[in-house]
Amino acid sequence: MSKLFTSLAVAAAALTLVAGSVAEARQGRVAARGQNGAVVAGAGPNGGAGVRARGCTQGDTSATCASGGAVRGPNGGRGARASTTTVNEDGSATRNSGLVAQGADGGTLGSTGSTTRNADGTVNGARSTSATAADGSTYQGTTTYDPATGVTRTTTCTDASGAVVACPR
Repeated sequence: MSKLFTSLAVAAAALTLVAGSVAEARQGRVAARGQNGAVVAGAGPNGGAGVRARGCTQGDTSATCASGGAVRGPNGGRGARASTTTVNEDGSATRNSGLVAQGADGGTLGSTGSTTRNADGTVNGARSTSATAADGSTYQGTTTYDPATGVTRTTTCTDASGAVVACPR
């Protein structure tokens, strides 16, 4: 999870470097805007900070937009998210997204998902989420959608000792 968090934060920072043709700086905040995107970052007086970036590119047969962000709270919690969306000239599209978070108490959360729209308009997608509480109890869940089968959801939960338990609704 730490590697994914670092990767998302680096991606947001990289967008900061390539996006800027117009920049603005104020106490505790910086923003930059370029032809293909923008980034804003800031820090609070108690140690919290965040960065957010978005950019788009237009190809011969498709357009892609990506966005990402990362935050750090003054209590030590942190999180990051990223997504990309591509739309093709035939009407098909894909979206991929992910997030990671870690609480100050050591609990963690991670989730990734993707959705596809085919040129004929049919849609399918999936999302997987995992969480671990500070006490070691866990949640693993996957939700999928397919037009032929509908929505399918599977979950597994464990208590702090590792025993499988019913997941709360």
